Amino acid sequence: MSVNNKTLAQLETTLELYFVKKAPALPTNIKEIIVKIAPYLTIISLVLTIPAILVLFGLGSVATMLAPMGGVQTVTGLPTMWLGIVLLIPVVILEAMAIPGLFARKATGWRFMYWAQLVGVVSNLASLNIMGAIIGAIIGFYFLFQIKSHYK
Repeated sequence: MSVNNKTLAQLETTLELYFVKKAPALPTNIKEIIVKIAPYLTIISLVLTIPAILVLFGLGSVATMLAPMGGVQTVTGLPTMWLGIVLLIPVVILEAMAIPGLFARKATGWRFMYWAQLVGVVSNLASLNIMGAIIGAIIGFYFLFQIKSHYK
């Protein structure tokens, strides 16, 4: 099953309805501050996330190897853990691709962050982190859509 551009456009329109038109608006000066610091926050996020992913790959490998030695026949959490880790990689790539656009205040920068947020929500759902997915989606999409108009 593939997601086509029309479906993504409908999703974006729906999210914009709820996070811009129906949600309380952030003050203009707060939006401006967020837009100014967004590229720097993204860089900090990447600097912290990349080593964490490498550690997770290492710990995941160790857990995968040691689980059978401990008498565990099937490890139910490992497939979801690996899927969550693997889905973090596109988030990191999309965020890295967003940085130049965020500095230039281009719509492409915003769009890469939007896609990173979508993949992040899917990653949380795949890891069975339902509450994290819901809370992360609400907070992330709220701020993303509140500042969307600042990117041309």
